[in-house]
Amino acid sequence: MIPRDYQRAAVDAAHDRTAEHGNTMLVLPTGAGKTAIAGFFVGEEAERQRDAKVLVLQHTDELIEQNRTAISRISGLPSSVVKAERDDWGGQLVFGSVQTLARANRRDGMPAVSHLIIDECHRAAATSYQSVIEHVRSLNPQAKLLGLSATPGRGDGRSLRRTFSNVGYHLRIGTLIARGLLVPPRTFTIDLGVDDELAGLASTAGDYDMRQADKVLNRSVLNEAVVEHWKDKASDRRTIFFCATVAHAEAVAEAFMAEGISAAVISGDMASSERSNLIAQFDRGDIQVLANCMVLTEGFDSQPVGCIGILRPMLHKGTFIQAVGRGLRRVDPERYPGIIKTDCIVLDFAGAALRHGSLEQDISLDEDETPAGAQPWKTCPSCEAELPLGASICDFCGHEFARAISEAQVLTSFEMTEIALLDRSPFSWVDLHGDGQALMASGFEGWAGVFHDGTLWHALGRPKHRYIRTLAVGTRIQALAAADDFLRGTETSSAAAKSKRWINDPASLRQVELLHKAGLTASGLDFGLSKYAANCHLNFRWNQAAIKAAVLQDMPRSAA
Repeated sequence: MIPRDYQRAAVDAAHDRTAEHGNTMLVLPTGAGKTAIAGFFVGEEAERQRDAKVLVLQHTDELIEQNRTAISRISGLPSSVVKAERDDWGGQLVFGSVQTLARANRRDGMPAVSHLIIDECHRAAATSYQSVIEHVRSLNPQAKLLGLSATPGRGDGRSLRRTFSNVGYHLRIGTLIARGLLVPPRTFTIDLGVDDELAGLASTAGDYDMRQADKVLNRSVLNEAVVEHWKDKASDRRTIFFCATVAHAEAVAEAFMAEGISAAVISGDMASSERSNLIAQFDRGDIQVLANCMVLTEGFDSQPVGCIGILRPMLHKGTFIQAVGRGLRRVDPERYPGIIKTDCIVLDFAGAALRHGSLEQDISLDEDETPAGAQPWKTCPSCEAELPLGASICDFCGHEFARAISEAQVLTSFEMTEIALLDRSPFSWVDLHGDGQALMASGFEGWAGVFHDGTLWHALGRPKHRYIRTLAVGTRIQALAAADDFLRGTETSSAAAKSKRWINDPASLRQVELLHKAGLTASGLDFGLSKYAANCHLNFRWNQAAIKAAVLQDMPRSAA
């Protein structure tokens, strides 16, 4: 497996920062592949330190299983689990539940570990996490600590500085949007006539008083207006509404059901099995609207979500990004055939987008680059945390650095984005017809291609000795990103480098003969082809009928 370029940079930063400070925090948005980064880091650390013993700490059973599958596969290390009735410290890589290990008697069997990885590390200030961290350090003061989070600055007043002294890497959500790895948000700020009342809300415990917000927003006439605006802007999309209170969520769901729209409420008081059942119904499309009170922020990744409704004021940008992020994941066309998702509509009824600014303003392909001759780190003047030079906000204390955003940064063009993506790819992409409508790349374990049907772009991939798979349907940049990811998953770095070297080798006589047999005559194709380009053309010809069939069967259907 080949890491994306920013994943490679994050892993390198994790090695450097933990070696220098003993700890670091990596900040990457949902969809960036944080578990993959942890897997590469752990595997490489184990190569450097053969007796490495790694504990990965997470707060839900679902995350334990997800992390174990991904991190174990990428690192190649044997693993075990410590949670509930399971108490197996035998693996070189141990996945532990913080709820279990927060109990002193369950830490009795813990061996000294060389590395502690904390997923969703914005939770690390909690007493339960601190008890585990302190125990790890008591057994091994030299243990290296790596934290991963999408939004570490939660605004609840509980600082992470007790645990982390620095941010090793920070990737902005706009970078993933620009590269086609997340879909862009399309934001509508809707005035319900209560802006003055919302502006007068008091704050408590680091956020607005939601009881006051409920009194402002939870009125039948306003809930009916919400439904009407939704019907106008997003009636064909599966939608999540973030409400001020559970009572507010219930009233919103009732307003939708009164209009014949399937809706339900998710609350923290529900049993986990009940929540899982409702989410499964939503994922299948049996329920179109889910109303919740900040429950669906972590561990909820239903790809068909095409609309996010903001019905509660959000004092902190991290909260806003978390909510919007639930709708930015790409759709896997094999899992959700026929559903096309090229963007996510954000309906903001509470002024959160105006308060925090449009997410699109963060898009810049160069935002993570260090200017020539500059030091890669800077110190926050408020809390003295060490941060990447390009950081615009401190993830520990929220200090905002002055930053001039030029028009060129804000309005990054798709053409420049595509060029940057292809330049960063470890593979070469061949323009099959010379018109940019069909591109292919080949490796030793498969090939991938992107094809335009006149309206949408289709990313297809074929692993060696297997059938063609549909990887994505959407915009050109989304298709290119999915196809590139597919090849990164099937090939190794050495294989990619070897196949790319074929670009400088002329096509073999056998390839020329096969090209003739495939109907590619000298008049239709320049036989100054490289060995690599000839391979791509042959793969296209041999699979042309199957490619056409795959494109035709991916007929668009709404993300409702």
